[in-house]
Amino acid sequence: MDYTFIGDIHSAADDLQILLDDSVIKKTRLVFMGDYIDGVTTRHFSNHTEIMKNDPLAVLDILMERVNHHGDIALIGNHDDFWVQTVRGDDYQFQLWRANGGAHTWRKLGIHSSMEMVVRTSLTQGALKPYTQFLEQLPLYWSNDYMLAVHAGLYWHQHDFSQQTRDDLLWIREPYYYENELHPDQWHKNLLNKVIITGHTPVQSLQQPNAGYIKMQANVHDTPRYLIDSGSRSGAFDGGISALTFDAKGNLLQSKRVVKQQLYDGDKILNENELAD
Repeated sequence: MDYTFIGDIHSAADDLQILLDDSVIKKTRLVFMGDYIDGVTTRHFSNHTEIMKNDPLAVLDILMERVNHHGDIALIGNHDDFWVQTVRGDDYQFQLWRANGGAHTWRKLGIHSSMEMVVRTSLTQGALKPYTQFLEQLPLYWSNDYMLAVHAGLYWHQHDFSQQTRDDLLWIREPYYYENELHPDQWHKNLLNKVIITGHTPVQSLQQPNAGYIKMQANVHDTPRYLIDSGSRSGAFDGGISALTFDAKGNLLQSKRVVKQQLYDGDKILNENELAD
């Protein structure tokens, strides 16, 4: 069986639907990498700004249908975890959510209050309850003998994977990417010796110019790692959703990216002129 890993979506239901219509992707098992909600509504070019539509519930509807009726996998991301931890009464996560797109998302969910108790109660009742139940049961990672998918990455000093913390799997950045996080000029060696696929950090923040994903290898013999968050609803002019398709042994078969409802090869470098309205 072939697998397609789909990067951070951040409420971009329109782009997601285009991606899922790809003829190759349709024949594979899907692994969604987390961060289904939140996201900004502006796309920034050097000389103008464009408005985008965010629809977090439409994204979750698509995911729930894929997981429940097609056997696909959806991992939890740190933004989705804001929702879960808010329901569980974690005030710190609630405040962090509010500062990272929560207030806008709540309005999209029909919650017109920023009071913690109101938000928590609304997420556990009525039409929003099934979405909360869905998010609460999402796993932190997926793996087979050759590949591992996790939202953010791993803490390399914790050699036993079972001892990885929830925060590392959902939040880690530089210590996972680089050999020396203070001097980010060398990728860290892949100590797991499995192909690893992650999202969480937009590729636009790590390299220019930008393809839809980054392949990380310490050397030519190192087992590759792939970062596939291509900046959906991040504000970047070329922000979109990336998808990499692998065979069951971790060999890359296809890369695709959707930006502004247009499907591109994932290796294509997009410029402002071809994306501007």
